[in-house]
Amino acid sequence: MKQEVQHLSVNPPKERIYLYDNIKCLAIFLVVIGHAINFLTDFEGNGLEKSLYSLIYAFHMPLFIFVSGLFVKPMNEETKFPKYKVLSFILIGIVLRILTSVVNLLLQTSPVYAVFDVYDTYAWFMWAMAAFLMLTWLLRGLDKRLVLGLSLLVGCMAGYDSNLGDWFALMRIVVFFPVYLLGYYLDPAVLLKALDKNWLKIAAAVFLVAMVLLFVFDLPFAQFMRPMFTGRNRFTALDEYYVFGPFFRILSYLIAAAFGVALLALMPNRNLGYFTVIGARTLQIYFWHKVFLIAAEEFQIYEKIERFTGSTLATLIYIALAIGLTFFCSLGFFSFPTKQLLAVGRTKK
Repeated sequence: MKQEVQHLSVNPPKERIYLYDNIKCLAIFLVVIGHAINFLTDFEGNGLEKSLYSLIYAFHMPLFIFVSGLFVKPMNEETKFPKYKVLSFILIGIVLRILTSVVNLLLQTSPVYAVFDVYDTYAWFMWAMAAFLMLTWLLRGLDKRLVLGLSLLVGCMAGYDSNLGDWFALMRIVVFFPVYLLGYYLDPAVLLKALDKNWLKIAAAVFLVAMVLLFVFDLPFAQFMRPMFTGRNRFTALDEYYVFGPFFRILSYLIAAAFGVALLALMPNRNLGYFTVIGARTLQIYFWHKVFLIAAEEFQIYEKIERFTGSTLATLIYIALAIGLTFFCSLGFFSFPTKQLLAVGRTKK
């Protein structure tokens, strides 16, 4: 009888919400594809690549950051500063910078190493995760509506600040922090219930089709909004529309939010096999994929494909290779060193 009582007193494990692993899977595929075709958008006439790049950047990083905030444990005034979790993200960012510099050195390109000055790597996301966690902890005792409102206001006005930019990813941290906060303040289970409505799924499908058509057939709009979607640019990138910068920032927030709701509403909340597994391994994919993209650009893989196929088909093949790269980097042995560095934050209290 005693054993039975003890057994009944144990809290049952929470049911895993597969929706969020699946949405992270989609997001990481888009991350790798976006990074793969980035250099192609520098060429004149590559309208397909430019439209696709802007479409991806309209929502994929906000979606990633929102889901990241969604699963941060609630903090109150008694919560200790999560120093080891913050340290984990910082260490991953530093190691990522070292790795990409070593790869450039081995390929006999021009490696430039700087811990904080973001120039051509993707370590900014690690700094941002650390900064988001620190800021959330610092603001934990304040009214949620006040914090979220002020963060949105700062995010909308940040483009006027000449002191913000790529250094330590300050502009992107300021711009994307309200997105992280929104995820942090929402309950994953409550959000899941709110998304489970047939009318919302229909509206989501219509919205996604409309937006894809807009970005594909209205290249000027896609190109104009690109600086706002990336989150790293000042309003000077809008040229003569500089004074209206906050309105275009708001527009970028609204587009990202609508995309996020639409994709979350349509994404299945069930185990999709290895795709769901990929959603749980996004950090290792983010960490390692750059190595292979550096090599692909250095060996001019795209140009060699283009000689035999033409530019449009070459782009489609290159995207297929980026998808394959995502699968490849999701393999178990690529969990090093992110798994070990994250363990610092999980084992230390």
